[in-house]
Amino acid sequence: MMKKPKITYVSKSKIYPAFGDAHESPPRIKIREDLPKAVKKYVLEHEKYHIKDWQRLAKENKKYNWVWGEIKACVYGVLKHPLGALLCGIMTLHPYRLKFYLQRIKKGE
Repeated sequence: MMKKPKITYVSKSKIYPAFGDAHESPPRIKIREDLPKAVKKYVLEHEKYHIKDWQRLAKENKKYNWVWGEIKACVYGVLKHPLGALLCGIMTLHPYRLKFYLQRIKKGE
């Protein structure tokens, strides 16, 4: 069973350009406080899924594939908060967010 993560809402400057950030041990999640309420709900579910996924894979002694992990976390978030997911998708079309994703793809993380 997943240990409940500590959830903190932080200023944009703390995790920019990300909307959220999750850490497995101890489980904790940071979400930008400047996001619309619906987007915060979506991002929270997305980040909670990452923690659950990391813990499951660790128990099974399997390697984490970050692209597949992002896909699964996005789908989970969409199912929980479709409006927040839609708004988050629109917000992600900004050039700084697209650059952020391109950098992550190049780094492989």
